[in-house]
Amino acid sequence: MAVRLNGPDADGKHFAFNFVFDDVKETHVVELENAVLHHRRADSEPGADATVHLTRDLLVRLGIGHAGIKDIVMSDGLKVEGSRLKLLSFPSLIDEPDGRFAIVTP
Repeated sequence: MAVRLNGPDADGKHFAFNFVFDDVKETHVVELENAVLHHRRADSEPGADATVHLTRDLLVRLGIGHAGIKDIVMSDGLKVEGSRLKLLSFPSLIDEPDGRFAIVTP
């Protein structure tokens, strides 16, 4: 996700989210600061904008496009504590990859 962050759009924004994967008992903190996306496996950040409880499978489906963010955030398969609005605005800072680049050029 960090390599797909749109730096100019992210400039001046600050978000912090806790992702708690209940199925594998892991917590990850994702923080956007100074147009850089940071990730660490750690205990929940108390001052985070939102804490998201979900399964790893649900996040993977979101990442590969089999589920939309609005569908997931408003579904029963996910529990959000904190700002849903900030959580919904975060994906707009992530660019879609362009799969049409030349892997090898002649």
